Amino acid sequence: MGLDGYVMRWNLTPDGAAIHTRSSDLMPVRWQGRAAMLKVARSAEEVRGHDLMVWLHGQGAARVFKREGAALLLERLEPTPSLADWALAGQDDGATRVLCGAAAGVHVARGRPWPGLPGLPRWFRSLEATQGQGEGFTLAWATAQRLLSEPRDVRPLHGDLHHGNVLHSPERGWLVIDPKGLIGERTFDFANMLCNPAPDHALRPGRLERQSALIAREAGLDRTRLLAWVGAYAGLSAAWHLEDGHVEQARQSLTISARAHSLP
Repeated sequence: MGLDGYVMRWNLTPDGAAIHTRSSDLMPVRWQGRAAMLKVARSAEEVRGHDLMVWLHGQGAARVFKREGAALLLERLEPTPSLADWALAGQDDGATRVLCGAAAGVHVARGRPWPGLPGLPRWFRSLEATQGQGEGFTLAWATAQRLLSEPRDVRPLHGDLHHGNVLHSPERGWLVIDPKGLIGERTFDFANMLCNPAPDHALRPGRLERQSALIAREAGLDRTRLLAWVGAYAGLSAAWHLEDGHVEQARQSLTISARAHSLP
């Protein structure tokens, strides 16, 4: 069933134009007088994200009003202020602190069984498949193997925690949306923050050093291990870009990976 079907089924009122992405269809709506967002997933990965959103139960995340299979009706959050805009306008530290707070909301212990989500090793298959395509991929895969073989502080993860997936509620503050839904080491969830909000920004001189130190302090992480996860994750991102035929983006991600590997 598509957006229109759920608009009728759940007695929703469209409140803006539909949005279509590679993996989902979305529409701003109103439900029982509330601003909401209807999302219908078109991939198994997005459906797993729905599972995590339901499990989070509005704690650190947008509230889920309704869920049926691939369809989710969510609390609608504000596009402004934007953490990406903050970072690009010189407020990188402030944006990073907000991201760390959002991660804490996802990672806090909950007194209920974890949802059935895939583990991190499954995600890294794309990086494994790049072996033989250059030293950057070889180094990233070696790092990933080491980290995945000795995971620490394992728990449910957002899986795609970056500046565009933390939005603001005037009533409830900064909340996550659009998780991938994984089980793995907590530190992994911070790696993508350091690859965003844009590759050229991530590669600005001194940026990786400063923001990795800030994240380590804010989140209570080992900075050396955080940088190792950045190296592994950026390599994985490069592998995904190659799968999509985006050679320049793959090169940028490998440069971030190399930078992370080079830091003490």
